[in-house]
Amino acid sequence: MKNSLRQAMAWLHTWAGLLSGWLLFVIFVGGTIACFDRELDDWMRPTLHDLAGPQPTRFDAAFDILERHAPEAHVWWAHVSSARKRGVEAFWFNDDGSEGAVLLDPRDGAVLPATAGGQFFFRLHYDLHAGLWGMYAVGLLGMMMLVALVAGVITHKKIFKDFFMLRWRGGGQRAWLDGHNLAGVLGLPFHVMIAYTGVAIFAASYIVGGTQAAYGGDTEAFFADAGGFFEREETNTPLASRHSVDALVADAERRMGAPVDWASIHHPADGSALIAFGTDHSRRVAWDMQQVQYDAATGAFVHQSAPATAGYTTYAFLGGLHMAQFGGAALRWLYFVLGLAGCVMLATGMQVWVRKRAQRCAAAGLVSGHGLVRALNVGVVAGMPLACAAMLLANRLLPAALEDRAKAEIVTFCAVWAAAALWGALRDRVGRGWRDLFLATAVAMAAVPVVNVATAPHSHLGATLVRGEWALAAVDLVAIAFALGFALLARAAYRRGAAVPADRAQRSSEAGRAGDPA
Repeated sequence: MKNSLRQAMAWLHTWAGLLSGWLLFVIFVGGTIACFDRELDDWMRPTLHDLAGPQPTRFDAAFDILERHAPEAHVWWAHVSSARKRGVEAFWFNDDGSEGAVLLDPRDGAVLPATAGGQFFFRLHYDLHAGLWGMYAVGLLGMMMLVALVAGVITHKKIFKDFFMLRWRGGGQRAWLDGHNLAGVLGLPFHVMIAYTGVAIFAASYIVGGTQAAYGGDTEAFFADAGGFFEREETNTPLASRHSVDALVADAERRMGAPVDWASIHHPADGSALIAFGTDHSRRVAWDMQQVQYDAATGAFVHQSAPATAGYTTYAFLGGLHMAQFGGAALRWLYFVLGLAGCVMLATGMQVWVRKRAQRCAAAGLVSGHGLVRALNVGVVAGMPLACAAMLLANRLLPAALEDRAKAEIVTFCAVWAAAALWGALRDRVGRGWRDLFLATAVAMAAVPVVNVATAPHSHLGATLVRGEWALAAVDLVAIAFALGFALLARAAYRRGAAVPADRAQRSSEAGRAGDPA
């Protein structure tokens, strides 16, 4: 019974992991980088690096700019300048689901050049930049990851013993398997938590029976009741004049007992318009959803959110645990390291599949699909880090006056990844795919701080370390660390590739001597 259960779990672990592994790797890389999404946003806007930290935020100026960009929007939002992001982030949502955003210089309200920034990786993490269907796909992949994790623990009867065994020197399948076990056990509680909470965040969107029965499918009404949110119905009459938002900040902070992190105006062109303020999520694990609202025409206080229900507080706790906005930089670094362990676990697990079936599938030829799995492994696992480095370089090298720099950065990311995947797949046929892409990634990562010196006088290591700007310096330092790591991986891949032909030649020679009639 035990053997049959273990065999069934082994099959489940193998195929749940393989079929979801490539996209899960992309999701994990995106989520790992998104641990420092705001810091990366800040790094990718060097025009703000001469500012000494956060600046006073002028909400009125921000909303004046949003009025010019989207006068008929459903809602305008603006976030304060903070230690993690110096610019004032302003964005809007339209009734048809479309949206837009601008980043403003807190000194004069000027619109800054756009960049894909950390938000690119954040969205890649939760919906693969594919909207609603991408969010559903990520939810399904999260559930498959949970299945693979549970099945893997049941399958591996010596999981904790093997955690202390790392046999790199032998190379081949054993080395990949030991790496998979080490990374999997090291981050096992974190991986289970991150997969479960990632699915739970969008539970209301995945499991629609309750909202369909009680709210006629109106998810916003469900969240309004559960979270105690408040909004007025539109009157379809124009708003005569808008009260100063900045004048209300002090009263909002007094009522909430915490600094204002953002302000919004719902139905900004309508007579029902409300000015709302909220705090950030860094003070506790559960998202801090308290808000205060004021009449947009008169500035009169209208509503303060009541404490959320127990169910919604539980939901906010799970969401906060996943998003890691509490705990400061130390917790984000912990999530970053454990996220890297998840990337290693997925990459090595897929390579174990390839190595384990290499001889058996080679005999079957193209019908086995083994070559496709190998190509996807090298293209996704070795190609994506190179694309990430290319995006950082593009941010510094693209002209500042380029009309849509954010789109150009994303195009660079996608183009480099596609080219790397194609090159890796072709070169993997002669055993050089991994080596080539690892070496290219090492060079690209090493180029990041060098290009930073040449293009951003206030942003390179020599400037940021002197000023004590560790968040900016960390991007360069991490790029250097990754450059060294990928150089070592390229060296190891070269040695394995060089050993294979010699081993084959030796076996051929031995076979020839065995068949010699003398």
